[in-house]
Amino acid sequence: MTKRHLLKNLVCCALLLLVCCMPATAGIPGDTDGDTIVSGKELSRAILDYLTGDPKRLNADELSLATHNCLHLPYGQVVIAVAGDRYLIPATSYIDQKGVPADSLIYEGLVTKLRPKEGGPKEHLGWLAERWECSDDAMTWTFHLVKDATWHDGTPFTSADVQFTYEYFRDHRDPDGPVGGFLVNSAILKDVASVECPDDHTVIFHMKSCAPLFPETLATGPGIAVFPAHIWRDIDLPGTHVDTAHIGTGPFAYASTIPGTLSKVTAYEGYHGELPYVREVVTKNYEDEDAQILALKRGDVDFISGEFGLSPRKAEALKNTPGIGICRIPSGGQAFEVAFTSDFYPANITGFRRALSHAVNRERVCWLVGEGARPTETAFLLPALAGDQINPATNNRFNYDIDEAKRQLAAAGFTLTEKDGRPLLLGPDRKPVEITIPLAGKASMNAVDQKIVAVLKEDWEGKLGIKIVDTPQVDDSVYLDWIAKTPIHFDGMPGRWHEDIDRLDNFQRSPLGENFYHFDNAAFNSLITELKSTADPGRRKEIGFQLQEILAEEVPCIPVFSQDAFIAYRSDRFVGWDAALLDGGGNIRLFASIKPASVEVGQRA
Repeated sequence: MTKRHLLKNLVCCALLLLVCCMPATAGIPGDTDGDTIVSGKELSRAILDYLTGDPKRLNADELSLATHNCLHLPYGQVVIAVAGDRYLIPATSYIDQKGVPADSLIYEGLVTKLRPKEGGPKEHLGWLAERWECSDDAMTWTFHLVKDATWHDGTPFTSADVQFTYEYFRDHRDPDGPVGGFLVNSAILKDVASVECPDDHTVIFHMKSCAPLFPETLATGPGIAVFPAHIWRDIDLPGTHVDTAHIGTGPFAYASTIPGTLSKVTAYEGYHGELPYVREVVTKNYEDEDAQILALKRGDVDFISGEFGLSPRKAEALKNTPGIGICRIPSGGQAFEVAFTSDFYPANITGFRRALSHAVNRERVCWLVGEGARPTETAFLLPALAGDQINPATNNRFNYDIDEAKRQLAAAGFTLTEKDGRPLLLGPDRKPVEITIPLAGKASMNAVDQKIVAVLKEDWEGKLGIKIVDTPQVDDSVYLDWIAKTPIHFDGMPGRWHEDIDRLDNFQRSPLGENFYHFDNAAFNSLITELKSTADPGRRKEIGFQLQEILAEEVPCIPVFSQDAFIAYRSDRFVGWDAALLDGGGNIRLFASIKPASVEVGQRA
C-alpha cells in the first residue's frame, strides 16, 4: 500500500469518529495562511481544535475537505456548462476529431502550449514528454517520455503508442474526408518522414524537411493526442467505430455519457503526474449562453465558457454577483481585421490599401463592441500572444488620420470631389469608387462586422467619398466565393492564429496556390520559404521582423482589434481559476489545478 493511500485510510478512519457541528468557514477549510494549500501543520491544528472543542473548529465535512487538500486527494465535483453536444464525449472517438488534448479531459499529447508573458518568449508544457530536443538542422526531434504512465485500463504507455498514433493517421488518411477528421491530423504530421523508438521511453521523429517548430505544431489546433495501440490497431474504420471506453492517459478517465445531455469523467488514481484536486468533472449541454448563465447563478454549474469565451456584455452583467468570478484573458477571443482581396479593383492598388489603413477608427469600433475590445496597432500578430516576436518598428503604422488617407489616395491616382453636396471619390479610371462588403463568417459573431461597417461608413462615405453600395448577409457556405469577388471583407479569426511568426504564411502565395487575401509579394514568399527551412532562433526572428515590415508596407489587411475572452465561474466553490486560465495549456491543466473550497461540491451525486 502506498504512503498516500495509507494516510488516506488512517485519516478517513479518524474522521468517522467526528461529529458535524459548526458552520463553514470562509476560503478553503483549514487553510489559515491563504496559500490555498492545507499543510500538515494546518491539518493537525484543525484536528486538534476539533477534538478540544474550539468554538472556531471545522465541522466533519470541512475537516474531510481539508484532509483531501492536505493529502492532494481528489474531492468533489465540478460542473461545466457548454452550448452544443459536440463538446460532450462524441459517439466516435477523439481519434477521428480535429485534435486533442486542449478540448479533452481524457487524452494527452506530447506537449501543449502556455500563454507567453506579454513581450516575453513562448513556452511549452510537457505532458507525455518530459523533455525534448532537436538536431542543429531541426530535421530530427527526440522526445523523452514519462516513465510511469499507464492507460486508463492499466496497460503501460510506451513509445510504441506514439509511433502507432503517427502511423495510424498516415495509413488511415481519407483524402476525401471532411475537414476536421484525419485530414487535419494528417496535415499536422505531414512533414514526418518516419518515427523511431530506440527504447520504451524515447521517440525520434525524422522530418522530411527542417521543422524548427515541431513541438508547436504538435500542440496546435488544439493538438495531436497519443492513442493506445493495443485498442486501435485492429480497428480499420475509425470514422465509423463507436468507442464506448475512451481510454486515455490523462488525469481524468471516462465514466459515462447521457447522449446530447451530459458526460462525466473521474480522477484517474494511476495518473503519472499530480492528481487533480477535483474527483469528478461533469460537462452539461445547455441550449445557449443565457441558459448557461442562469444555471451558473442558480448554482447548477460552476464554469461557463463559449468557443471564444463569454460575451463581454454578459460578463459585465455578471460582475459583482455574489459567489461568481470573472476572469479576463487578454486577446483570448478573436482578432478582427479589414481584409483586402489584393487582386480585385480597387484593392489591387497598393496606395488604396495604404490610404484606407489610416481610415479605420479603431477606438470607435472598440467603443461600439464594448468591454474587452482592444485596438490592434501591430502588423497582424497580437502582443498579448506573440510575445517578443512582434517587430516594434511596425507598431502604430496604421494610425487613424483622415487627412493622411486623403493624401495617399491622391498620390495613388484617386480624386476626391463632390456631388450633390457630398464627397465623391473617383478612381484612376475617373469612375466613382463603389464597393460591396459581404457579411458572414466568424466576423459576424455578436454582429461585430455590422459595427465595423457602421464606423467605416462615417469615414469612408462621409469623408473619403467611397460608396459602400451593399453589405449583403451571406451564408457561410458561399462566403469564400463572395470574398473572391469583392475588394474588401472582414475576418474574425481565433486569437491563436495571430500568435507566431509562422502564422504569417497566411499571406504567402505558394506553389500550391493563392492565399486568403490573394496577396502575392515575391520578397514575402521567399522569406516564408526561408523561414520554414531555418532552425536558428535568431535568424528566424530576423525573418519574422522583415515579414512584418513588408505587411506594414503592403497592407494586405488592416488589423482592427482583438477581443479579450471572459470566463465565468463559481468563486465560492473553487479557487485557482484565474491562475490556471491565464497560464493556458488546455482544459486538462485547468480542471486538474482548481481546488474545491466548499463542502457543497463534495455532496453532489
